[in-house]
Amino acid sequence: MIYRFGDTSVDTLRAEVRRAGETVPLRRKSFDVLVYLLQRPRRVVTKVELLDAVWGDRIVTEGSLKHCLMEVRAAIGDHERKLIRTVPRRGYILEAPFSSKAPAADQRTSILVAPIKDQSIDGDSAYIADGLTEEIIVELSKIQSFRVISSASAMRLKGASETQQDTARELGVDFILDGSIRRRGDKLRVTLQLSQLDSDDAQWSERYNGTLADLFDMHDEIARAVTKELTMRFPAPEPMDREKLEDPRAVESYLRARYQMWRFSQRGLQQAERHLENGLDLVGPNTRLLATLGHVYARYSEIGLDPNGALLEKAADCAERIFELDANSSRGNALLGMVQFHSGALRAALEPLERALGANPTDPDTLGTLGYLYALIGRNEQALHLFSECLAIDPLTPINHCMPGFVALLEGRNSDALPHYRQFLKMDPYNSFAAWSLGYVLLRNGRHDEASEVIGELKVNHPDSIMAQLADAILSGVCGKHEATRNAITSELRSAAKDSELLSREITHSLALAGETDEALDWLENTVRIGNVNYPFWAQHNEWVDSIRGNSRFDAIMRDVEREWMSVTSIS
Repeated sequence: MIYRFGDTSVDTLRAEVRRAGETVPLRRKSFDVLVYLLQRPRRVVTKVELLDAVWGDRIVTEGSLKHCLMEVRAAIGDHERKLIRTVPRRGYILEAPFSSKAPAADQRTSILVAPIKDQSIDGDSAYIADGLTEEIIVELSKIQSFRVISSASAMRLKGASETQQDTARELGVDFILDGSIRRRGDKLRVTLQLSQLDSDDAQWSERYNGTLADLFDMHDEIARAVTKELTMRFPAPEPMDREKLEDPRAVESYLRARYQMWRFSQRGLQQAERHLENGLDLVGPNTRLLATLGHVYARYSEIGLDPNGALLEKAADCAERIFELDANSSRGNALLGMVQFHSGALRAALEPLERALGANPTDPDTLGTLGYLYALIGRNEQALHLFSECLAIDPLTPINHCMPGFVALLEGRNSDALPHYRQFLKMDPYNSFAAWSLGYVLLRNGRHDEASEVIGELKVNHPDSIMAQLADAILSGVCGKHEATRNAITSELRSAAKDSELLSREITHSLALAGETDEALDWLENTVRIGNVNYPFWAQHNEWVDSIRGNSRFDAIMRDVEREWMSVTSIS
């Protein structure tokens, strides 16, 4: 994996940091700390977690960790501590925006690290040999262009050298790394060689000398040297592009599917599904097509058309198929986040979406979904940044134009939100979600007559849709028609809203407007359970819950919301 940010690149294959084209020396433990943070961007990594991950069972002090971080910051030029930020009393968070590239899993060089033999005169150094074998396997396993036989399997070859070639052949490996260790007193000599399967000629060999006193440092030195040597001799092959669409018919299927997907209608989603299946029939497994198909399945849930979760399971299956093609696929991580989001698990969705964005910071679907999630948990500034990026990259997708308006609504800037939603409907006038959204924002701005007209057209054009039912409930609530509000919240709408943040939130509003305090609080609790913890929105900027303010149960919910909101915004 190669991570890039600014003029810096971190190559995990070569265990190398480069700045402005020059190699920057960095000790192994410091390098491991940097890589661990890069693999977990934009989340707090605790000191205990870092110590466990990098040093394992070895006893070291926090001073060692701090020294490594000092070296890392110097290596990447983070003199102002903005790229790796210290979170007081908690740990560290990597804020650097970066891109990354990983090799394809199906073209990896396969390696068997045979158990290193103890050839000491006393024959009492097997534990040293086994430890070195394990250390080399661990280090090589970090290189994604290699397929390394696990230590559990490799150790089964111990004492069975006559079957080593046969076993390697059965395992389908390309190379065997073996060697020996000799100990005399406290002095150690390690000899290693790399051979191609069925060949007597060594591709590479090396000797290392040391003492028992520096055993662990010697392990580190050897493991890192072997890793560097192998990556230089067998660089990662060009990955098979499982995303590119060269067949023009598949490209057309993909573009048509994306257009229909954003129609927010059952018919549109069904057509999108057919287009994507046609594309997959044409080109076979493809991460772009599978990710979009999974997105379509997840979209059914968002608009209340998957009450039993069967289609979300199909979306999860698409994610699994993507990871089979590319274990580090950004599209796979984005889809996984969407599945968790639409399953009502917003907190769980955060990590895969952030991982997807770190790997591919220009994917509009990831930008939009993660931005929406940030807005719901109260990280408004970050949400606006992602929405701006999304609009710059994908300005012709209508829904992208309304997203900055969503943040404005959450901040109580209702008039600022209106132009964004007008643009959304103008670009896609027959979209049920666009019509619902504009009607909703007009009601927020007190423009009831205009809202009634927009919602009336929605009910004519999409009479059986969940969005029409929801719009009817909210309009009735705002207009003080309490019985009509209650009637509009059908059992179908309630069932669809169970794991939908949007539907749950707006049922809360409708019932609060209708004076149904207890049930409104039930749905507020459900909305918070799903993950909407934007405390300023609920506590300050949302006049539609005024009727339940001051209720002791509302106050208790808000105390919980405030605590969680503060915890997630303190690391933003």
